[in-house]
Amino acid sequence: MFIYNFFFYNFSDIELYCLATLAAIWLVQTIFYCGIFAKPAGYAKREKRNKIWFSAAKPNVSVIVYCNENFADFEKNIKAFLEQDYPNFEVVVVNDGSDSDLKDAITLLKEKYANLSYTYVPEGAHSLSRKKLALTVGVKAAKYDIVGFTEANCRPISDKWLASMTRNFIPDIDIVIGNSFESGNEKIKWAYRFYRLFFKLKYFSYAIMQRPYMGEGTNMFINKSLFFENRGFSSNLAIQYGEDDIFLNEIMKRGNTRVELSPESAIENILHDANGDLREMRLRRSFTGKMLKTSAHFIFALGQITSILYYVATIGVVLFGIFSNVLLIYFATLFFVIRYLYQSIVISKASKTLNAGINGYEALIYDFVRPIENIKFAIRGKNSIDRNYTWRIRR
Repeated sequence: MFIYNFFFYNFSDIELYCLATLAAIWLVQTIFYCGIFAKPAGYAKREKRNKIWFSAAKPNVSVIVYCNENFADFEKNIKAFLEQDYPNFEVVVVNDGSDSDLKDAITLLKEKYANLSYTYVPEGAHSLSRKKLALTVGVKAAKYDIVGFTEANCRPISDKWLASMTRNFIPDIDIVIGNSFESGNEKIKWAYRFYRLFFKLKYFSYAIMQRPYMGEGTNMFINKSLFFENRGFSSNLAIQYGEDDIFLNEIMKRGNTRVELSPESAIENILHDANGDLREMRLRRSFTGKMLKTSAHFIFALGQITSILYYVATIGVVLFGIFSNVLLIYFATLFFVIRYLYQSIVISKASKTLNAGINGYEALIYDFVRPIENIKFAIRGKNSIDRNYTWRIRR
C-alpha cells in the first residue's frame, strides 16, 4: 500500500507512463545480461565445481589440423597437439598449400610421433571452397569416430585440451564446441575485442540454453558419422566460408551439443595481422550468419535495439524530470547505476572465462560504439559480397 500511495501521490499519469516504459526496457536489458550473457561464466563455474556430469571414458580421437601455406605457424604449434596427455589419438595434418617443406617436416616428426599423419588437397580445385575440400579429405583420412577441427595457426594452451573436450561425449552428445581466443604481435583493437566477446557470448549462451546454432572451426569436435549423414559441406560448397558455422547449424539439434569452457580446453588463435584478420573475420561472419537457421538473430537484435532504446528513454526521463518532477531523475539514475553495475560484473566474468581481455566497466562505452560499428560493417559487407563465393577465387 505504501508503494502504491507513493507513486499515486508523487507522479502524474504521464510521468508514470514514462517511468514504466523505462522500467520495462531496463528489465529486458537485465534479462539479457543476467539471464543470457551470464550463462557462460556460470557454466564454467559449475564445471570447476564438478557439478556437470562428464564421461570417464577416453574415446579415440582424430584431430584435423588445417594448414594453408603457414609452415612457420605449423612448426611452432604442432607439438602442442602431438604432446597431449591423452591415451589414444592421432593428428591429421591437411595441407592446402604448395609448401613442400611441410611434407618434409611431417616426415621428420613421424620418427618421434607415430600418431601423426599427412594428407593434402590436389592442385587445380577452383570451383569449390578449397578449405571445405581440405577438411573433407581430412575427415576421410581420420581413423577414429570422434573428430576434432582446428588450424595450424592455433595451439592448445594445455596438454589437457583433448581430455577436457572429449569428456563431454556422454550418451546422445555428438558435438562439443570450445573456446578459442585471439592473440598476436600487435595490440588488438578495443572494438574488435568487444565484438569477439559478444559474438562468442551469443552462441555459447544459446548452446548452454539447449538452443545451439553455431560454433567455430578452431575448436570443435563432432561424431564423424554426422559429417557423412549431412553429406559434409555439400549444401554450401559454392561459398568460400561456413565450414564451421553453416555446417554446425545443419547438424546441431537440441540435446546433441555440449559446451566446454574450462581453462584447459581453450585454443589460442595466433594472428599475424590481428586487426586485419579480425576485420575479415567479421565480414565473413556477417555474410554466413544470414544463412543460419536460428531464433538467435531476432533475440539478439532485440537486445541491441532495447540497448539503444534504454539510453533514449533514460535521457528522455531525465529531461522530463528537469522540467516536471525531480523524482524521475532519481529513479532514472537508480536504474542507470544498477544496470551499469550488473553489466560491468557480467562482462568482466565473461571476459575472464573466454580470455577476451576486456574490462567490464568499458561495456558502457561499447554500447554507443556498437551501433556505429554494425552500420559500418553492414555497408562494407554489402560492397564485398562477391568475395564470399568460390567463383571469385583466382588461384
